[in-house]
Amino acid sequence: MKNSLFVLFVAFICQLGSSQTAIFSGIITDANTKEPLIGATVFLNNQTGTATDIDGSFKIVTTPGDYTFTASYVGYDKQSASITLTERASLVLDIALKPVDGILNTIVVTGSKFEKKLGEETVTIDVIKSDLIQHTNDVKLDQTIQRIPGVSVIDGQANIRGGSGYSYGAGSRVLLLMDDLPILTGDAGFPTWDFIPMENIQQVEIIKGAASALYGSSALNGIINVRTAYPTSEPVTKLSFFSGVYNSPADTAQKWWADDFPFFSGANFAHRQKFGKFDLVTGAYVYTQDSYLKEIYQRRGRYNINTRYRINNNLAVGLNVNAQVNRSSSFFFWDGIDSGLYVAAPGTTAFNQGFKITVDPFLNWYDEHGNRHKILSRYYGNHNKTITTEQSNFNDLFYGEYQYQKHLDKYALVISSGVLASYAMVSAELYGDSTYNTSNEAVYLQLDKKWFDKLNVSGGVRYEFNQIAGLKESRPVFRLGANYQVANYTFIRASWGQGYRFPTIAEKYISTSVTGLSIYPNPDLTSETGWSGELGVKQGVKISNWQGMIDVSGFISEYDNMMEFTFGYYPFPGFMSLNIGDTRIMGGEISFIGEGKIGTVPTTLIAGYTYIDPKFKDFDSIQNALSSADYNVLKYRFRHTVKFDVESTIKKFRVGVTCNYNSFMEAVDAAFVDPIIPAINLYIIDGLQQYRDEHADGDLVIDIRLAYNINANSEVSLLCNNVLNREYSSRPAMMDAPRNFTLKYSLTL
Repeated sequence: MKNSLFVLFVAFICQLGSSQTAIFSGIITDANTKEPLIGATVFLNNQTGTATDIDGSFKIVTTPGDYTFTASYVGYDKQSASITLTERASLVLDIALKPVDGILNTIVVTGSKFEKKLGEETVTIDVIKSDLIQHTNDVKLDQTIQRIPGVSVIDGQANIRGGSGYSYGAGSRVLLLMDDLPILTGDAGFPTWDFIPMENIQQVEIIKGAASALYGSSALNGIINVRTAYPTSEPVTKLSFFSGVYNSPADTAQKWWADDFPFFSGANFAHRQKFGKFDLVTGAYVYTQDSYLKEIYQRRGRYNINTRYRINNNLAVGLNVNAQVNRSSSFFFWDGIDSGLYVAAPGTTAFNQGFKITVDPFLNWYDEHGNRHKILSRYYGNHNKTITTEQSNFNDLFYGEYQYQKHLDKYALVISSGVLASYAMVSAELYGDSTYNTSNEAVYLQLDKKWFDKLNVSGGVRYEFNQIAGLKESRPVFRLGANYQVANYTFIRASWGQGYRFPTIAEKYISTSVTGLSIYPNPDLTSETGWSGELGVKQGVKISNWQGMIDVSGFISEYDNMMEFTFGYYPFPGFMSLNIGDTRIMGGEISFIGEGKIGTVPTTLIAGYTYIDPKFKDFDSIQNALSSADYNVLKYRFRHTVKFDVESTIKKFRVGVTCNYNSFMEAVDAAFVDPIIPAINLYIIDGLQQYRDEHADGDLVIDIRLAYNINANSEVSLLCNNVLNREYSSRPAMMDAPRNFTLKYSLTL
């Protein structure tokens, strides 16, 4: 009897509790694409709230009554309405949020690992949209990022605001990411720009300044994050075919070919589609080039596939694969200034073949409290063989990361943390025919807090553990930043961040030779550390249907024990990676980006000027002897750079112009311009000093492009790069392309 009464009492209490509850649920989507918005927030009376899951679904259990709900998502207009929730009833409401278009509302994720408006970031972030990549027909990512103010690439080495020079194919102070995962080679820590699937890029985000607190070693000078596009509600299929030729150089004496012009051609394919809960992204690319440089060619083919399966509203898994085969040749420096600028010096040509693959399993899970759990992993296999010297290089990189993120919307606070590990195994004749292992482990934490709906404050810490060939090292790095919104479209930001870079296997142990010049190992090479600071103002501009952002910033970076390959006698002539000393780079930058309609003409614009003053903290006689400049300036930097790209659409025609100016490169290795045997006037590189004297005013290169829309699904375009047929060289003794023409046909199904 007592047990029966107890059961009845419990049932009565449960019934009473259930009669006092109500459920508010639904799905939040993009009003235009109908895509679910993951992580959108829903609040009742600005108190009780939750975030949407993988399918954009939300559910709030509360007491009956009258409420005002508010649904919001970064980059979208908020939506509010009054609702009544009744006892023991569920209200299901599908909410469609309208995106706020325009450059002022561009959304980025790289700075904080979650969606944030570009104007609210505490560091400088530039964004390249996929349209610019397609319209310019850039076949490699390094061609694209050089359109951004303050960014240059010297023979594959990314350089942001003078933070890097020329590293001879090893080491990088700029971390390249693809879908938030590092994609630097396991042995040299170097980016392979042609491996990035350009046909499926959504946007590229570039952080200028130290980002080691969130991203670790190799992010000392900045981040380049490539974000792959995912399918929308409607399937998309794109095809393009292109072919082009190189003109003769302005100095016809340098033309080594007869009647057959050097050429290039290629094709790419991309398809994105949803199949119920399964998302598919796939693409392919082939490219062939017989270069304007004699005996230099490229043959490569690439295929990529990205998949994602939503098991339920809270859990999704996926697998991404990108693979490429290639055959190519390259040379170290030219044959001579009289008629050999586009011809390799004897013995400097290398013929290569290789295979690259990334395999990326991942998992996303939103728990019942709205916390995000993400597991990212990557296998990166990079297998190459230099046919000329019969030297093989096999390096395999394994990477895994767990991320945890919690949005405390009531307190306008986001907590991001994670733990990761990577391991690389390298076997190559390049490194003394030995096998080397290197590993990295790290933990990190970042807090992003918004105060008074105006002030964004971000702070982070990371602890790194590194080892290479049994040598171990660990250290913490910190960052702090703030952004204050003074007016509707006016933001003031300040940031400070520490940087750290551990030497790569190639920098410490490489042992090879090029045309009699050896590249020596340096097992005693030590890590470089540093910090960067910035103060900037971002001002939004809106004129009728056209809007943009003016950004003005001053910056400073300091590096201790900077690593660079340096020419010397070890004991014979050659190169070795050395800790060259402590450096300081100061400068300023002004940039402008905009998009919209000027009158009835849709127009986009990217423009900017960057000035740097790169110096040693203490300039001594040894550094002076190693540099071609007899004053304090770091090697392989452009003090002044100007970037400009504008594109307009007039009815069925689209016209674009790109202008890039680099000032004179004031300092290179002294051994490249000084005779090694003065008595007989013998140089390592013939004519380099004469060439530098003749091109001391810097280089201005102009590209133009014209496209015609045949119909809504297809277009044909003609591109002319280096319109003025400028004879220029961004890396000493390696000529850039003369005037060249490309004809391209694009089809969207």
